[in-house]
Amino acid sequence: MFRSTDLITLAGASTLSIVGAATAADGTVDMAAQIAELRAANEALAAKVARLEQESGGEQWLTEARAAEIRAIVTDVLADADTRTSMQSSGATAGWNKDQGGFFIASPSGDFKLNIKGQIQFRWAFNDRDTDSAGTDAKTDVWGFENRRTKLTFTGFVVDPSWTYEVKPVFNRAPASLTTGDQTFSSGNIVGSVEDIWVQKDFGQGTLLKMGQFKAPFLREELVSSSSQLAVERSLVNDVYSTKFSQGVQLEHTDGSLRGQLFYGDGLRANATSITSSATTNAGGFSGGYTTGFNSNPTNWAFAGRIEWLGQGQWKQFRDLTSFRGEEKGWMLGFGAMGQSIRPANEGPVSASTTDSMWGVTADFTYDFGGANLFAYGVYRHVQLAGEVATRGGGSSDDLKQFGVVVQGGVFVSDEVELYARYEWGNTDTDKYRTGGGGVAERELDSIATVGMNWYIGGNKDLKWSNDFGFAFDPVGDFNSSGADWLSDVNSNANRTNDGQWVVRSQIQLLF
Repeated sequence: MFRSTDLITLAGASTLSIVGAATAADGTVDMAAQIAELRAANEALAAKVARLEQESGGEQWLTEARAAEIRAIVTDVLADADTRTSMQSSGATAGWNKDQGGFFIASPSGDFKLNIKGQIQFRWAFNDRDTDSAGTDAKTDVWGFENRRTKLTFTGFVVDPSWTYEVKPVFNRAPASLTTGDQTFSSGNIVGSVEDIWVQKDFGQGTLLKMGQFKAPFLREELVSSSSQLAVERSLVNDVYSTKFSQGVQLEHTDGSLRGQLFYGDGLRANATSITSSATTNAGGFSGGYTTGFNSNPTNWAFAGRIEWLGQGQWKQFRDLTSFRGEEKGWMLGFGAMGQSIRPANEGPVSASTTDSMWGVTADFTYDFGGANLFAYGVYRHVQLAGEVATRGGGSSDDLKQFGVVVQGGVFVSDEVELYARYEWGNTDTDKYRTGGGGVAERELDSIATVGMNWYIGGNKDLKWSNDFGFAFDPVGDFNSSGADWLSDVNSNANRTNDGQWVVRSQIQLLF
């Protein structure tokens, strides 16, 4: 290997030769002999240098060494620049990674990460109801814009990736009264609340323990995010029977193609479980344990759980209710159950019509065709009252036998456009208790067909424009939901049924 010390040695030898020659010139040695000796020394030196250059590849070693030094210097400078740009002397990283939760900030040691995501749903809706009944002046047609959902989601981990968390503040509509002249309108104030607030520990081998506020595991349609639905909005069957958010703990275990979840906590929300004798009033609901204090737990106990079987595909593809072209085919079967015992607000006896307890079961099936999808489920709920309550025809009863069915499917007609259809049917079993008003009320049924289309603009799943049309074959009563743009049919005359309500919805959704 050619080294710099070799050059020094050669230079030294040359110098000594020259000095020796000069000294001899002062002596009596023949000048010609001295010149011959110097020439021989120079030729020997030149030959050695040539040989060393040949062995070391000429001057290439100098070029490679310099290039390596330059690369090292540039790498150090860029690393220092990244550190200073992030304003983190510790070397924290930040950026955007769609597959890992969107925007993120993470520590270089791997013990901290924060992901930030967001959802915006802006909607225009038109609702038409048959209000041609005696004694009412309600408007037949209503329409307008609304910020249906605005959410921020903060997820990540602390200590190590096995300790994860989620906090999701939301900004939804809050109905308020606005009076202008002699007219009163419903206005909307944007207010903040929090949906998901939880911490989760991954024990490995598919076992997770979640603690905090989140959706109890029951109806699959509710468990799929509002950002990943097929239609503009979830069905009214889901709105009545879903348990929504509650506070508690959940144990989950996944073993290959089988996954189970068990929840214990505060009350589970349940709409249309409070009966009424009025022929013109919809059934009430149970709010559950959403953002309540420990001393406000509305139940003696509350449980919910699901078991899911993955027949084909991967778990992650069933986080939504659609199937894009090119995606893997797969199917999944799920079963859920819930039950709770209601705690009275005050000590002492309660009225017979008070809701005492309830339990429910559901089964669902999902199939992804890779460009088309099918989803169907059924749900049954039994509500127990505190005592016997009078019914039509002079009899009595102490319970409600409620059920619902949803079937929907979609198909991509191009890489960006998806067509879909849905039919839902349900019964809250409340009309038998509507003995007042001197007529026969019809407020317990749900029968709605919906057709629509999704346009994933530019083929991007994060930007979707959805449009659909829905028609109700029965009067909308217990199943009404202003969040889904279905309003209660006006029915001041108990002998009249107001069917034929229809809704048009157009929504733009942006995920970031």
